Amino acid sequence: MAKKHMKILAAALALALVLPACGNAGGGSSETSGGSASAASSAVSEASAVSEASSAASAVTPAAEGGKHLTAATYWAAATIDPAVEYDGWTSCRAGITETLVMVDENLELVPLLADSWELKDDQVTWVMHIRDGVTFQNGKPVDAAAVKACFERTMGIQERAITACKIDHIEADGQELTIVTSEPFGAFLANLSEPLYSVIDVESGTDPETCPIGTGPFMVTGYKAQEYIELAAYEDYWQGKPGLDTVTLRIISDDFTRCQALQANQIQLGQRVNSTDIATLRADPSYAVYETAGTRVRVMIFNHTNEFLADYNVRKAIECSLQYDALTNIMGATYTQAGAPFPSSAPYGYDELDVQHYDPEKAAECLKASGYEDTDGDGYVDKDGKTLEMRLIYDDDSITAAMDAVQNMAKVAGIKIDTQLVDTTADAEHNGDYDIMIRNWQSLSTGDPQWLFDSMYKTGAMNNLSKYSNPEMDAICDKLALAFDFEDRQALAIEGEKLVLADSVNVMLFGQNNFVMASSRVSNVKPYPIDYYFLDWTITID
Repeated sequence: MAKKHMKILAAALALALVLPACGNAGGGSSETSGGSASAASSAVSEASAVSEASSAASAVTPAAEGGKHLTAATYWAAATIDPAVEYDGWTSCRAGITETLVMVDENLELVPLLADSWELKDDQVTWVMHIRDGVTFQNGKPVDAAAVKACFERTMGIQERAITACKIDHIEADGQELTIVTSEPFGAFLANLSEPLYSVIDVESGTDPETCPIGTGPFMVTGYKAQEYIELAAYEDYWQGKPGLDTVTLRIISDDFTRCQALQANQIQLGQRVNSTDIATLRADPSYAVYETAGTRVRVMIFNHTNEFLADYNVRKAIECSLQYDALTNIMGATYTQAGAPFPSSAPYGYDELDVQHYDPEKAAECLKASGYEDTDGDGYVDKDGKTLEMRLIYDDDSITAAMDAVQNMAKVAGIKIDTQLVDTTADAEHNGDYDIMIRNWQSLSTGDPQWLFDSMYKTGAMNNLSKYSNPEMDAICDKLALAFDFEDRQALAIEGEKLVLADSVNVMLFGQNNFVMASSRVSNVKPYPIDYYFLDWTITID
């Protein structure tokens, strides 16, 4: 027992030594669907700052002499690293700082993490979870049910999504036994607990969670500058084993090209996401390795159903059928795949049995004719009642500009006028509803479970239902999913929901995106995940 107390004291002292480095936070922003209209200029500034940032990072990295240090880079970071704020937990999760009770593994299967077992009581609202024995926070404090309860209640007090995403009514703690009671039966409860919003941190640590959360992961924060870098040191008492690295600098490099340049200049040794044009080059060089897995992100063309034209199913269907999906995917490059359905073909949700969205110019013409559209003035665009069928499409990622130009031209062939516009951000339009068509980058299986997408994107009145879509059948599917706890039942309902989304032409799934990780050949144990908020883990090491 004395030895254990000494280890806890040593960990606390080590953390106290690095706390002065915590809290160096700058400005921030929230995650967007991709780049922005200023991405080109930011890429230039990033490229010029690569060596400067490396020098600055080395000044704050407490790397031990002869220790194993890795500099890694991700493509996006939140304004803070507090899991309770917005989607900022995605950053702390990528950095290996925080962990959840359960996680979605590389096979899109839900597996235990900080909770090693659980039971749903007969009332279907009471979940009893056992918190794994032997887990400690990065200050040496043991993790018990009371600590998890305190963390979750803090998160729920900061962000309502923490209540609604799992429909939590109240929480009880007894030793290692955590009881969560939901306000109603909810089949997606366990899967939704894997979202980094529910990361477990020590809320009594005395540090500022926005700049230095004390988590349970393999790496603890030693320095931080918002949206620039996070300095990390190995937590040697990590519950799964001693991490394979001593220190890590996680840099934020939003531009794919600049990130690859940094790898080739050995200014980073590991990077999340790879530009399509760089994959072949890296794979041809034995100095590097490229790891790939099926992703769960889908680039979606969101139709605003309150628009006078897009309220018409035939118009939505005509746009859908006017697009050549294989050509769009080819334009985007090797990291992209055809989508055509809400969930990717790699997910266990019946992709092969769906009538996925596909190019059908005859069907497009048929739909326009059925709604009374024709080109009466010979200008190449169809019209009705003196109005040209014309809409504005907005997007905020300049990496898809070529694809958006192609969308415009493909629609024109069908007689539909789509004016594309690159904007700094689509956030304002999302809030005020001022858009006809919007392009968004959806994490379609952010928890590996289908209900998250249906509840948030397609249910009547949902906060993220940007299409303003409403169908009682979809609402009923969401309600049935909430009461389904068997995987096969949930799978069948997911397929039913996908078929309805496709039958209604709610929106268009343009293309999917696989997940890539690039690395120096000196780096070992790299594991790409379908869900991209997993990145650094305890097994990664460097020669």
